[in-house]
Amino acid sequence: MILSFLPWGLLACVSDPVWVPGAPAEQVEIPAASFELGHPDAEPGDYGQRWKVNEMPAHAVSLSGFAVDVTEVTVEAWAGFLNAVGGEVHHHPLQPVTWKDGSFAAHADLPEHTPARYVSWHNAVAFCGWVGGRLPTEAMWELAAKGTEADRRWPWGDTEPTCAEAVHFTDRTLCADTPQPVGSRGEAGRSAFGLDDMGGNVAEWVGDWYGDYDDSDPEGSEQLDPTGPEEGTWKVLRGGGFREGQKSIRVTARNMGPPEARSEGVGFRCARGL
Repeated sequence: MILSFLPWGLLACVSDPVWVPGAPAEQVEIPAASFELGHPDAEPGDYGQRWKVNEMPAHAVSLSGFAVDVTEVTVEAWAGFLNAVGGEVHHHPLQPVTWKDGSFAAHADLPEHTPARYVSWHNAVAFCGWVGGRLPTEAMWELAAKGTEADRRWPWGDTEPTCAEAVHFTDRTLCADTPQPVGSRGEAGRSAFGLDDMGGNVAEWVGDWYGDYDDSDPEGSEQLDPTGPEEGTWKVLRGGGFREGQKSIRVTARNMGPPEARSEGVGFRCARGL
């Protein structure tokens, strides 16, 4: 999916999270680890199999330890950011916030803790910087979603997705016609490291420019803390949104969009180094 329709076991809570008025975030520490980034199949299978060519080849990656938000950034947190520093620059009329009595707030009819959306990649970068972090790299995001199990299909494991695990399109119907409050799937949908909504709800911006995976490294070597291509046209999106099907919410699935793009089905979460 290219967004062009709008201009636009190892688990520990961080002992000293970044707390900013209006934008608190619980984070999980992910220890330094080596893992296989990408789809484990060596060759594309038959049509209809759970792979896409842009997920290949799988390759060895070594990451330093980092922390990442347990949930997607919420509308309440986004409103806090707009009030503090970003209103004129980062507000967009499609965002579900209201200007009233001199400040931004989540729409009154919006369920609490629904994820921020209609945010561009540039908006997401600014927010994460404000709370003392950054967008996760694509490699950080995938490790947080699947752990070190190369053949893990979805954040919660290998069982086929239902609406109990992820807010998505089941190939028959939508689980919900709008993004749901973060963590609404509970334990059933949590990732290997205990993160919520890594599959479905809203797709998530990550830091990297989009590009094909580099298979030029010698066999057996590891890429250390990769950050993707130095330049590009699109930014990477991970996790899939509430309108996307099973293939798009897999832990290795990769989508993309122009960094200025906005969508009802795209949000983000933040990370920071340890």
